[in-house]
Amino acid sequence: MLSLSGEQSLWDGIRESHVNSLEALYLQYNEELYGYGRKFTSDMHLVEDAVQETFISLWKYRQSLQVKSGYSFYLLKSFRNHLFRLLKSRANTTYTDEQPEFHFEIGMDTRLIAGEEQTILKKKVQEALIQLTSKQREIIYLRFFEGLSFEEIADLMNMQVRGTYKLTARALAALKELMGGATGTILLLTFLRG
Repeated sequence: MLSLSGEQSLWDGIRESHVNSLEALYLQYNEELYGYGRKFTSDMHLVEDAVQETFISLWKYRQSLQVKSGYSFYLLKSFRNHLFRLLKSRANTTYTDEQPEFHFEIGMDTRLIAGEEQTILKKKVQEALIQLTSKQREIIYLRFFEGLSFEEIADLMNMQVRGTYKLTARALAALKELMGGATGTILLLTFLRG
C-alpha cells in the first residue's frame, strides 16, 4: 500500500496525463474493487466492466477531478455507481429503489478458534449475516471490513449520516439476537474487527 504522499503523487500524475500513474493506481486498487463487486454479483464480466469503466471515467475526467474524501473512498464510490448502473441496464430497468443483494463471507482467525469449533462458529456467523437485510450486510462490511467512517458510508450508500448510525445499530442488534446474546456478539465483533 502506498503512503498518502505516494498516492497523492499518483493522483497528481493522472491530472497531468501520466498514463503510468493511472496504471499504478489500477494495480493498487483493482483487487479491492473486484472483491467489493463480487459481493453484489457473481457475474465477473460485469464486475470487470465496472472496474474498467471506473478507471476510464477517472482518465476521461482527470482534469476536473475534485476528490474531497480519501482516494480509496472516491474509487469505491465511483465503482459502486458504475456497477449499479450496469446491473440496472442488464435487468432492462432505468431506475429502481432496490439495490442488488449484498453477500459476503467472513474469514475466521484460526489463532482464536481451531478445528471443528471454528467451522461451527463460521457457519453460525454466516447464517446470522444472511438473515440481515442487504443494506445491513453492506453497512457491516463497509464499517468493519473496509473501515469507512459513518460519513463516508452515508455518502456511498446515498443515506443521511444519522441513518447509517441507525442502520448499523439495527444490524448489530439483530446480530446480537441471532448470535445468542452478548457472548455471540462479542465473538462476532472479534472476527469483524480481526
